[in-house]
Amino acid sequence: MKKFTAIITILLLSGISCAFAQKNKNSEPATATETAQPKNLVAILNHNAYRTADAKTFIECQFIIDGQSAQYIPASPDTYSAEIDISIDIRKKEENGDETSVNSYRYVLVSPQIRDTNERAFFSDEQNLVVPNGTFYIYYKLKDLHCNSDTISYVDIITVDYPEDQVSTSKISLYEKVSRSGEGGVFFKYGFSTTPLFQQFAPERIHALPFTVEIYNTEKIFGKGREFYITSEIVEIGHKAKAEYVRTKKKNTASVIVHFDLFDIYRLPSGNYTLNVYVRDPDSNLVTSVSAFFQRSNPSIQLDLSEYDNVVVEKTFVEKMTDLEQLQNDVSTLYPIATLVEQDFFNQNMKKVPLEQLQRFFYSFWLNRDPNDPESAWLSYQKKVEFVNEKYGSKVIKGFRTDRGRVYLRYGAPNSITEEPYDPQSYPYEIWHYYYIGDQTNVKFIFYNPDLVTNNYELLHSDYLGEIKDPAWQMKLVKRLNPNYNPDVTRPNEYWGGHANDYYRYNR
Repeated sequence: MKKFTAIITILLLSGISCAFAQKNKNSEPATATETAQPKNLVAILNHNAYRTADAKTFIECQFIIDGQSAQYIPASPDTYSAEIDISIDIRKKEENGDETSVNSYRYVLVSPQIRDTNERAFFSDEQNLVVPNGTFYIYYKLKDLHCNSDTISYVDIITVDYPEDQVSTSKISLYEKVSRSGEGGVFFKYGFSTTPLFQQFAPERIHALPFTVEIYNTEKIFGKGREFYITSEIVEIGHKAKAEYVRTKKKNTASVIVHFDLFDIYRLPSGNYTLNVYVRDPDSNLVTSVSAFFQRSNPSIQLDLSEYDNVVVEKTFVEKMTDLEQLQNDVSTLYPIATLVEQDFFNQNMKKVPLEQLQRFFYSFWLNRDPNDPESAWLSYQKKVEFVNEKYGSKVIKGFRTDRGRVYLRYGAPNSITEEPYDPQSYPYEIWHYYYIGDQTNVKFIFYNPDLVTNNYELLHSDYLGEIKDPAWQMKLVKRLNPNYNPDVTRPNEYWGGHANDYYRYNR
């Protein structure tokens, strides 16, 4: 059975402010080192589910604390350390709505001792909590023990699903760095020193993307000593995988297999991507798959129009597109479905491109998306552009440039739309629901109209990978009546006539 999962990575920021305790507790002046002021406690969390060779399932919880944000106190006459109280509580929601704790753990994470508080560096830890198969709420609480401040709290949902009678996989773990030397990483795993790709963000300085995924039950299901296949690919969301980012490897069956691989992403342009792993049986039939989302920033990779010099447009539908201004308008409508590199070209260079070169670009754009019939692909898209211009446009903005128009053109028509123009306290809003987009199911977008005048609804929140995510979207939806809302509160009090949360949850 095909599954979609993604590594869950959260950056937690709190308004916790505290100072270093002075080494000398009398009224003597503090040194420059002792008066350093950390501003906010910053904790990076990551969790993933795994299975052992003897079929025990567990959740691995990883923590990285920014030492610059923690309060250090004397640990000895000439050293300092920080202490962070951490609690993990994994709960299961029962049918009656109650939650039952499945496993929990609380401890104090102590930083390495340092002699100079200007040397405060990141420090990390990892804890494994055994759980059965199921879907759980995982609650975190973190508090600096030496800072009189609020506790950082976070909750997420995680599914552990490793059946005994099927081949299954863990989630994919993406890494910024992997080293055999044991140096340069924050966690030791699979015999390597590793640094996870926290925030699922790969900046320009990262030239390679290592990853691991564990595969279970191949020996039991495929047979002992048999070969099977693992295909890995990097795909920009909304596009097809390029050949240089697809590879297949053979593996021999075992109860647990750790698949380690690495992609060269030096030339990978900026964009939103998924790394997909497909497991195929000895006969090459797809058995299961898993995906991980990541973002790439690589501004040095720009669109090179010379790549289109050999594109021939004679005797194609583009040959008749000789009105430069009209062709520029047609090319601009491609923005919602273009890659980030192509979008940058639209923003900066299109007005400078001569007609012949723009024709080659336009034809290549559609040839890459439909090699069999690029003209039909363009005409079909053109009809969609006309629809969104009519439906979502106005006198001041074309429909394809609006958020609703972009989402419609990029992902297609939603399966349902809930419209609420007259909620008594919120701005007018719409909730779009897709049964699936690619491998992701039950996708929702919520748009709202904060100016109350135009037809230009803005995207407020979505649970689709790569789109805007705002945990406080419900508060912003009612902001016109609560202009000074607390940013730590993510849901408004219930009020008569308010149904946004129900509509969003139940796709009414």
